[in-house]
Amino acid sequence: MMNLHKRVLSCTLGLMATFAVADLAAAQSFPERPIQVYVGFPAGGGADIIARFYTDRLQPILKQPVIIQNRPGANGNIAAEAVARAKPDGYTLLAGPSAPMAGGHYLYANMPVDAMVDYAMVAPLNELGFALSVKKDSAFNSVKELTDFLRTKSKSLFASSNSMSLASSYLYLYQAGLKSENTPYKATADAVRDLNAGDVDFMFADGPFAVAQAHNGNLKLLAVTTTYRAPGAENVPTMREAGFPDYEITGWFMMLAPRGTPSPIIAKLNEAITQISKTDEAKAFFGKVGSIPLVDTPEGASKKLAEDRKQWGIIAKAGNIQPQ
Repeated sequence: MMNLHKRVLSCTLGLMATFAVADLAAAQSFPERPIQVYVGFPAGGGADIIARFYTDRLQPILKQPVIIQNRPGANGNIAAEAVARAKPDGYTLLAGPSAPMAGGHYLYANMPVDAMVDYAMVAPLNELGFALSVKKDSAFNSVKELTDFLRTKSKSLFASSNSMSLASSYLYLYQAGLKSENTPYKATADAVRDLNAGDVDFMFADGPFAVAQAHNGNLKLLAVTTTYRAPGAENVPTMREAGFPDYEITGWFMMLAPRGTPSPIIAKLNEAITQISKTDEAKAFFGKVGSIPLVDTPEGASKKLAEDRKQWGIIAKAGNIQPQ
């Protein structure tokens, strides 16, 4: 019996060594053909612009075409599911925001994928905050003034145009001890229109959009959700500076591969993306829209995503969010 166990162990170790050698060989020759990067949102949108910044610069590093595949629909879940079911060989990747991956199960009753199970983390791309915004001619000049006003109002309304916008609002309301009714919008621009018309009282808009709108005089920004002041809006305080010491919400974009993608290929992709993120060009590009490039290992980014999921649980409970 002991000899049988030894033979089984020897065969198992032999197979593991064979797979390790095969993975290493695959990584050394990777990539040998074009890479497809799926984006679950339309061309020209924020997610698409971020993804194309990286794919355009990955091509000369990897010496193969890196092609965007826009598959919008179901809040990005169509693209996400396509990548999760793809062959795990590094040639099919997903670029997208953290919110659906971290908070999707709190938002959608039939979430088709689980970020912690169905994917291998490749790398983070960039980080951005949201901005607590009021109408352009608002009399409020601080979060305190808005909060004091909301306490006196029998029924207040806020706008949200995506899951991070909703989460940012609920965290603010929870920490302020306020109640307000959500008015959802499919497009942030429509929410801004109604905000300026006085139909809603406030909204949290994504940093790049909010900073641009504020510069154009279409919004007034009271605070940002990150722990640092946003590039391009250094005069706007953080929520912590505005009297909410425990407040922090950041959205970030990431690159994912199907689960089972060989770790040497993941490492090669992470190294290429990290090389791009460390450039002055990346800092300047994202700085113009109130964002910063992120650099981390696959393990570090996976840990960050797991922490985001815990925070989503707290926010979902505070806001009594029910999966739809």
